[in-house]
Amino acid sequence: MLTAIRRIALGIAVVAVASAILLLSDLQHRERAARRALTKKKTWKIYFVQYNDVIDVKDAERGVLDGLRESGLEDGRDYEVQILNAQGDMATVSALIDSAITGGADMLITFSTPTLQAALRRAQNVPVVYNYVASGLKAGAGKSNTDHAPNVTGVSLLPANDEALTLIKTHFPNIRKLGTLYCPAETNMVNAKIALDEAAKRLGFEVVYVPAETATDVPDASAALMSRDIDAVLQIPGNLTASAFGSIGEAARRAHLPVFAFQKSQAIGGAMVVVARDYNDSGRHAAHLAARIMRGENPKKIPLEDFAKTSLIVNLDAARALDITLPPALVQSAKDVIGDANGNR
Repeated sequence: MLTAIRRIALGIAVVAVASAILLLSDLQHRERAARRALTKKKTWKIYFVQYNDVIDVKDAERGVLDGLRESGLEDGRDYEVQILNAQGDMATVSALIDSAITGGADMLITFSTPTLQAALRRAQNVPVVYNYVASGLKAGAGKSNTDHAPNVTGVSLLPANDEALTLIKTHFPNIRKLGTLYCPAETNMVNAKIALDEAAKRLGFEVVYVPAETATDVPDASAALMSRDIDAVLQIPGNLTASAFGSIGEAARRAHLPVFAFQKSQAIGGAMVVVARDYNDSGRHAAHLAARIMRGENPKKIPLEDFAKTSLIVNLDAARALDITLPPALVQSAKDVIGDANGNR
């Protein structure tokens, strides 16, 4: 009886050891496979495809570069980056995608809705990772975060509508009627308009919209907006208004109206308060998704992400120019403070 028990125990031990060896072997095999996937091509050719050249895009770009390094990848060894920028010319975007494909791109990282949409149409056999996009789904990347184009993944940043409107309602209770420009040709701005409408209705605001199709339309559209008896500007994010924000800010200053916005570049350009998504951090997230693909994961199996982290930025110079004293609690809660309430620099 004792001998039989010993034999059983020995058999169990042998099975356990064999199982452990198999598990270790499988783990090593998977690690080797991941390394092979990364090194199959000595250096990945990654193309950054950007629509315009504004501070927010540069923040996202730096985030992607930092995120690739944080993922353990080395520039020049594991990847090389080429940056293509359409300089705000919609007609150039498709040509940039074609140029990247012709140049042997192993991956595209797109910045903005127009560049993502062009990649969806023209780069279906190359991995695409998007960021600096309000909604990948509404741009056409898929039906849901888990049911999407097989070569695509990325990070969406819906505007922080509820956060911005709640901030205005809390700290500026006399502001009830807001105004914004939008470009009907930009899918992201049309979607931002719809989302702001919904949030405004929930929180008791009225919003006036004035369209602008091109940069040359923005000065006149801005003047028209200021004449609509609004209490403040709340500029929704978009490529056209980001590049032409100076005209919006100037019209608001002449009308003595405060400007609230959703893009960091617009705080630097004169908006008084900005509730922005953190483009740098979202870029890092996009880079981590890219690294997973470079290590062998199928982009089809990587869910799309929605990014909600925000940064509050206040511009004391803009407030002082309007004789507005920002509440101390608001200033203290800001991540970045521009200028000085007394005009000192």
